[in-house]
Amino acid sequence: MNDSFATTRKDRVGRRTPRHWAAAAGTALALVATALTSSAAVADEPVPCYPDAAGAWQITADCSDPLYAQPVVDTEIDETSPVPHHRVSGHFEGTNIQFNVYLHPGPDKDEWDGRFFQYTYPITFTPGENTSQAADRAIEFGLASGGYVVQAGNDFLSLGYRHAAAAAKFAEDLAEDYYGSDREIFGYLYGLSGGSLQTVGAAENVEGVWQGFVPVVQAVPQPNSYPTNGRSAAELILAGKAHEIRDALMPGGSGDPYATLDDAERAMLTELHLLGIPWKAWENPDYLLGRDSRFFGTGLDSDTPLSYDPTYVDDFWNTAGYLGAEDSPLGVRVRAELVKMGDTVEHRWNIAKRFAYRYQLPGADQGWLAFDQFRNPDGTPLYPQRAVGEPPRFGSVAGNTAFDGSVNGKVIVVSNLYDVDALPLHTDWYRQRVEQSLGAEAGESYRVYFNDRADHQGADTVGERAASLVDYYGMIEQALRDMASWVEDGISAPPSTRYEIRDSQVIVGSDADTRGGIQPTAALSIGGDDRADVETGQAVKLDLTANVPDGLGQVVKTSFDYLGTGAFEDAPFGTPANEVSTSATHTYTTVGTVFAGARVAADREGDVGDPNAQVRNLDRVRVVVHQGAAPVVTAVLKKHAVSLIATDDYSGVAAIEYRTIKKPGDAPSAWQTYSGPIKATSSKLVIEYRATDNSGKTSGVESIAAR
Repeated sequence: MNDSFATTRKDRVGRRTPRHWAAAAGTALALVATALTSSAAVADEPVPCYPDAAGAWQITADCSDPLYAQPVVDTEIDETSPVPHHRVSGHFEGTNIQFNVYLHPGPDKDEWDGRFFQYTYPITFTPGENTSQAADRAIEFGLASGGYVVQAGNDFLSLGYRHAAAAAKFAEDLAEDYYGSDREIFGYLYGLSGGSLQTVGAAENVEGVWQGFVPVVQAVPQPNSYPTNGRSAAELILAGKAHEIRDALMPGGSGDPYATLDDAERAMLTELHLLGIPWKAWENPDYLLGRDSRFFGTGLDSDTPLSYDPTYVDDFWNTAGYLGAEDSPLGVRVRAELVKMGDTVEHRWNIAKRFAYRYQLPGADQGWLAFDQFRNPDGTPLYPQRAVGEPPRFGSVAGNTAFDGSVNGKVIVVSNLYDVDALPLHTDWYRQRVEQSLGAEAGESYRVYFNDRADHQGADTVGERAASLVDYYGMIEQALRDMASWVEDGISAPPSTRYEIRDSQVIVGSDADTRGGIQPTAALSIGGDDRADVETGQAVKLDLTANVPDGLGQVVKTSFDYLGTGAFEDAPFGTPANEVSTSATHTYTTVGTVFAGARVAADREGDVGDPNAQVRNLDRVRVVVHQGAAPVVTAVLKKHAVSLIATDDYSGVAAIEYRTIKKPGDAPSAWQTYSGPIKATSSKLVIEYRATDNSGKTSGVESIAAR
């Protein structure tokens, strides 16, 4: 634990108002009784929590939620993994919600600094998973950062934020008793994706339970499934050109993704990215188009009819104004794809659903920029609109919150620029709601940090995905630490990432200080360029420069992935600093194209040994490896002197050598390095020569007679 972060805050100690819990029959209630006995007899009845007109429960630190009024402690145990800690496990009587509280081990109670961290997520995906059980990394980070850790959930669905709030409130009473302290306790709630919906629901409707909120890869209540359907539409039209588009956009590419596309494909590519799908995502086209079976099974499309709009399919294919009946290159292509699939009702639904977003526009005043491409200059729709739209999404996950930006406490959003599931554009949509709600005060309580080189899936990116994407969990951890300092010490969190919205894309600066936020930048090059054509056997020097935004830490680690497989090797760079440069050399032996990479990690305190809150980034370059050939040497005799000229296809000429034979039958001299014209001292002189390139290839020996 860094002393600069985990300081004792005795000046903030204050007696908290005792909470009231109804005793549950059954097991292990010793801790409940200990925390409550002294005040229950004299205190007034607690005020009940209540829902607003939309069904969003309004929770305060002291109200009683009738659904979670009976917490039961089931077990207490000291554990050693992932780090020593004391775990209290329990459940809420009459519900399927369980909770776990991870506290510092007995000998280290003084490491607690009066805070807790709580992760939330609404659903499980694998057998044996339980959202009430914290991940090892969350436990280790929380305890190392001066907080105990709380998590509540179950083995399937735990929607909304009420259960999390109840667990947080009960855990505070447990902590007060366990640590023997009546100090003020500060709480921080965070969650990824669906958990970000729960986190925002809590931020808008809960007061006094958590003081800070960190939604990660922020999801929002989008008006329909347009990000998924748009990607599915792109899969239908662009799958055959995916790798050409990728190649154009990758380092060292042409930069023109439209170069090989026909008119229909051009229209689809433009539409896709005006929907807000990041251009950067083409680096992993199988994921973008839903063809990565690890995440999408059989894909993003389906033949299932839209139950809420059963006549849509007929209109799509037969009614003027719909793409299926449109006389346009894209309309022609869509009909051709139906013929290719086989013209069945199921396949008609399959294709029609992919473009349903065109005919379900939200109001022009609701801030959904992605739909502006489907409006006339006066704001009216370009295409016919359905009488009924897709049913609202995510309401129950977020606890029926309004998503109006009326947050209680401070918020730091962490979102990713490669994310095609929770679009970067959506993070800006909610930011504008907050600014509309809070006005000038938003600057005192709201931040947005964008991660480059990170997508939606698995913060702990490993394997081949690690070649292009970074583990962004360190950014979350640093955001939580910045949040704690902001709330508890009044030290403002670093300013938001600076960005602009251009054609529905979030655009950030290329260098750390221009970009802002808290992520370092990485710039990799070969001879100052992002592409090198080399030959087998040639040593290639990779140059890396890494930079951290001023005042926000130091680079503590650099590593190289020479073959573009995600297998990074650490490389020395000297002493941790705000900006560092280093290089590495690799010899390529196999013909082909490689996207070599370099990854950097920064730590706020420059602590090389701290495994927590390391913020990462990476960069890549294109290395095209050719078989290559030995140099070609030309000899020119002029005025009794021989000049040697050598050329090489890729790696360049390293040296030209020559030797002389004074007359036929004599032994040749030793090889010498050629540095200029060779004087022919005799008409019988024979000069032999050869050249070697930078990959080690040497030409055959040739000769010229000095006649």
